[in-house]
Amino acid sequence: MTVPRDPRPAADGDAGHPSWLRRLPLALLVLAALGFLALGFSEARSDAPTFDEPVYVASGLAAVLHQDLTFNAEHPPLPKALAALPVLLAHPVVPANPSCAGNDERTCSTEFVQAQVAAGKLRDVTFAARIVPLIETVAVALVAYALAAELFGAVAGALAGLLWLAAPLVLAIGHLDGTDIPFTLAVMLSSWALARWLRLRTTRALVWTGLALALAASTSISGALVVLVGIGVIVGVNWKTGVRRAFAYGGIVAAIVWAGVWLSYVVLDPTVLTHPTVIAPRPYLDGLSYLASYNTSAIPGYLVGVSYTGSRWWFWPVSLVVKYPAAILLLLVTGLVSWWRLDRGVRRRALLAVALPAIVLAGFTMASSLDVGVRLLLPVMALWTVAAGAIVPALESLTRSWRRALVPVASLLLVAGAVSTGLSYPHSIAWAAPPFTPGYAEATDSNIDWGQGFYALQSWSEGRNPWVAYFGPRGLSVADIPGARPLIGADPSTVTGWVAVSATALTSANRTQLAWLRNYCPVDVLADSILVYRFAEPPVVAPAPARPATQCAGPYSHLADGG
Repeated sequence: MTVPRDPRPAADGDAGHPSWLRRLPLALLVLAALGFLALGFSEARSDAPTFDEPVYVASGLAAVLHQDLTFNAEHPPLPKALAALPVLLAHPVVPANPSCAGNDERTCSTEFVQAQVAAGKLRDVTFAARIVPLIETVAVALVAYALAAELFGAVAGALAGLLWLAAPLVLAIGHLDGTDIPFTLAVMLSSWALARWLRLRTTRALVWTGLALALAASTSISGALVVLVGIGVIVGVNWKTGVRRAFAYGGIVAAIVWAGVWLSYVVLDPTVLTHPTVIAPRPYLDGLSYLASYNTSAIPGYLVGVSYTGSRWWFWPVSLVVKYPAAILLLLVTGLVSWWRLDRGVRRRALLAVALPAIVLAGFTMASSLDVGVRLLLPVMALWTVAAGAIVPALESLTRSWRRALVPVASLLLVAGAVSTGLSYPHSIAWAAPPFTPGYAEATDSNIDWGQGFYALQSWSEGRNPWVAYFGPRGLSVADIPGARPLIGADPSTVTGWVAVSATALTSANRTQLAWLRNYCPVDVLADSILVYRFAEPPVVAPAPARPATQCAGPYSHLADGG
């Protein structure tokens, strides 16, 4: 079954270029990817486990080793299972505890972390769990290249891939074991496959689109939105050629997605076939129900000096300004403006394959109550880098004098973004764009402090006997810090000497209990995310602003107003 082939070339921007010149942009992107991997692997080794990672590692191992998909209600399990494969080479300690079934994340992840700590394997296991996500992060850049090259040419492809890699946030989240990067990769593959089908209109391209959409659905519950968009586009563009054909094509893709989701579960746990469901595996439906409840829960939020509970519409645009280099944001916005100069056919394909899924995912994310970090927008940002590839054909349509003036400017902006990523090392999670510095005073949670500074806190604490409030994964606590005493619940009138507090504890997770501490300036900052105070005498407890004070110049903390 085929429909007439689109006579347009794959990318008008490549016309007339010799083959070696067309390969040069990809070579440049590969070099940038190698540098990115070097930074990423180094941070993957040095950063402590972040809040969700032990849950993902333990649940991935449970799926691979025991075909147990009940440990973690955040479905689907495929990304976690893939990330767990290199962990097997680190020979992790897997506690034998049957009570871990049934989504008991708190108990099970605590036991898993403590088992690794006791065996001296926590760093090795954590690093191994981050290998696959790092490779997936670079794969996103390569798929961005392929998708933008499909639409706008090879140079635009390189620009898209470099824009993705030139963001400190991508380095920050890309070297962690999580679900944001795998889903981003699946979304990008889906858009690439859809863009190719829109050009080729062949059965083979249709099948590849179905497989890519199946991967998106098997990677995140939000993948269902991507599937609906993809099927809607396929049905819509064939509607004028016949309703029967449109629904047939949509039905083929839907069947592939349905089979793909089932296959990803059957491989990990064949017993799902015994569940009395047909629409989707029972654990998938349970995960959908869990996330429907979790995504509407109101949690503490903080951004640019404003504390709140629940969600705020402005969280997402402001977070982008705080967490993305201004140079990269300028290129991204310029890319959208450049669309008006695109060929009508190319613009239509880009709208259907890139803009539409990005708009749907952005709307869904912004409508949720989880203001936990701009990382949730990474699939949208990846698609946006592709959309920004329109800068290249727009420049090519200008006169030579304009190109000579604007190309260096665009290049300098791209280099500035790459420099920002380099400068964010080795604490890319805590990086914030100027003038939003220090980052701990402007953002919270995964935007700044997700628990990654635990190793630095352990090293610093020896011999200081500090009071500590640490925000991090279950299983790591004050008891694991040499000489530390718990600050949460302590009477401030008894606190003297050294104090160390995670930025997230100070501004969101424990902001009420620690409000008095925000009146004082820290004397040091560990890993750009853990504030260190020193009191010669007990502090004064008084109402405090939401924003923590910036660092002191002297050896002791004092009231931020100079008192």
